Amino acid sequence: MRIFVTGGTGFVGREVVRQLHGAGHKVRCLVRDLERAKRILPPTVELLHGDLTDPENFKAGLKDCQAVIHLVGILVEKGPATFERIHLQGTADLLKATSGAGIRRFVQMSALGSRSDAKSRYHRTKYQAEQAVIHSGLDWTIFRPSVIFGPGDQFVNLIARIIRSAPIVPVIGRGESRIQPISVRNVAACLALAVGNSLSYRKVYELGGPQRLTYNQIYQMIAGVLEKKKKAVHIPIPLVKPGALISELLLPNPPITREQLIMLQEDNICDSTDAVHDFSLELLSFEEGIREYLKP
Repeated sequence: MRIFVTGGTGFVGREVVRQLHGAGHKVRCLVRDLERAKRILPPTVELLHGDLTDPENFKAGLKDCQAVIHLVGILVEKGPATFERIHLQGTADLLKATSGAGIRRFVQMSALGSRSDAKSRYHRTKYQAEQAVIHSGLDWTIFRPSVIFGPGDQFVNLIARIIRSAPIVPVIGRGESRIQPISVRNVAACLALAVGNSLSYRKVYELGGPQRLTYNQIYQMIAGVLEKKKKAVHIPIPLVKPGALISELLLPNPPITREQLIMLQEDNICDSTDAVHDFSLELLSFEEGIREYLKP
């Protein structure tokens, strides 16, 4: 099967492409940076230069494909790349082009917490994109993962750098919100297997790991794996907001954004029973997973 993938050079995308390639599928990726894509993706992957902001870039790339895996999402808005433009309009344009190319199978990566009344625009636009997929008339599947961890992630590795270098560990807020961190291998397996799994047609799957952990517990686990003893200091969220705004304005990859501050105050947990059953998943525990790529 030839599969068209958006976001193939991203953290999740690289693992999805690897698993698709390993299963014998032909993969065509829409990429913004051709040279970077050549360095990090298997040499047999077909590369199409372009992005979601110009539908003419990817219409030709859908030719001869039998499925689409749509992974593109942003956490930080920059200029014209807003949540509405990328999450909603980009998805709508891709759906239209997919249908126009005669492709029936469409797999979408959304985010756990997406809903119509979400406090964050990130989650609201993710939900609106889901609705576009659901009403597309295609054979769709949607995945909503919780926080994803694995080699190269921007979650565990950021915390680990702070624990290694800082005299104290700043924890934003009370640190009592719960999440279900899930391995990138588990998430990618679902996305890669879904293209040929008719059992998953027209289903929304919530994806979380086997443990529901507070942020305080996560910091403690990472420190334990690193064999570091550091005191945690909780910083009230109102004190962090000005710094988040400044980092959004000045840094290409800010360590925290105002949208993330909103999301940090909510639980991000789910029941993954359907996904475990339909894709025969063996969920990797958080501590076991981070031991694979964090060294004391």
